[in-house]
Amino acid sequence: MTNSMTLTFICLAVALSTSCNKSSTQPSSQQPSAPAAKHYQLKGKLVSIDKQSKMVNVDSEAIPGYMDAMTMPYVVKPESELDKLKPGEPITADLIVQDESAWLENIVIANPPATEKK
Repeated sequence: MTNSMTLTFICLAVALSTSCNKSSTQPSSQQPSAPAAKHYQLKGKLVSIDKQSKMVNVDSEAIPGYMDAMTMPYVVKPESELDKLKPGEPITADLIVQDESAWLENIVIANPPATEKK
């Protein structure tokens, strides 16, 4: 191998290794961030409360753009919200969904429809 060929080979090897290293290391500011949480309005009836697990089972109405009506468990945040709830109560709440987690916040006991007296 001649000196010019050796020098060309070395320059090519350095150029390739430098370009490979640049593509594999990204500054942390360019890495993908966690997707933003989505917020939905939930309306339903409390079926049961499990304070130990910090969860409630809710028979909810359909949530447009998210899911059909169904009964399912939800984590409650903050857990102090559990103290004001009783099974059978109608509620509204904010359903927060992020990644594969979901929880209820801002739970409000809804007023049941007034029954007419005859």
